[in-house]
Amino acid sequence: MNDHQLLERIKSGNASYYEELFRKYYRPLCLFALKYLRDPDEAEEIVQEMFVRIWQKKEDLVIATSLKSYLYQAVRNICLNHLKHEAVKLEYQKNSIDSSSTANVSDTLVALELEVRIRETLDKLPTERKRIFLMSRNEGLKYREIAEKLNISVKTVENQMSKALKFLKSELIDFLSVTLVIVVKILEKIWL
Repeated sequence: MNDHQLLERIKSGNASYYEELFRKYYRPLCLFALKYLRDPDEAEEIVQEMFVRIWQKKEDLVIATSLKSYLYQAVRNICLNHLKHEAVKLEYQKNSIDSSSTANVSDTLVALELEVRIRETLDKLPTERKRIFLMSRNEGLKYREIAEKLNISVKTVENQMSKALKFLKSELIDFLSVTLVIVVKILEKIWL
């Protein structure tokens, strides 16, 4: 079956022909995208995104060139858009760092280190304690609401929260010299 026939069957909504198209072009398109992105995971994401778009717009798809040319051009365009977006992000980050004072950069590094330590410390908590803690902090639930959701007593929630907070405090004692502003920013970033 040629590509034109394959496309016509896909337009009619036949998923098996769509899978055939996917199997035929997925690998070569990933290798093509890799030339632009130099990251195999990103290349695969781009190609997957293109195939999803084709399926979503299958009824309205109009291809003036060959199907193969269309697919390669679509991947190329998505890659170029991705690269432009990454360039803008990089420029923004560069400008942010350039405009920051040395103190701000130092604060940012300390904040990042603290964020990593908090996440690592949270991962050390027993599963249920961590769950209760995150329900309180991430979801903003009151102790009573957590107790109802988990079918436990409010007292158990209070106990688990107290133990979690004591553990966090003991594990993060070396960061107590960090300014309160940095800590608050990190906690907001993690829990909001």
